[in-house]
Amino acid sequence: MAANIKLLSGGGFVDQSVSAETVGDLRNELDIASGAVISVNGQNVRDNQALNDGDMVAAVHNDKTGGIV
Repeated sequence: MAANIKLLSGGGFVDQSVSAETVGDLRNELDIASGAVISVNGQNVRDNQALNDGDMVAAVHNDKTGGIV
């Protein structure tokens, strides 16, 4: 099942259709570093967190602020 999420990119959220069902799947699909912290709807989550349509997703690595790393 594909999800239509809002992904933080370039200082704003953009619509993104993904096939990932969980945050872990999203890491693989978008090649997000394993050390990056991912938040969904403003909450830091683990890789087993399910993704739903409309979720706002941001990935941050170390001292960087937002976006895909």
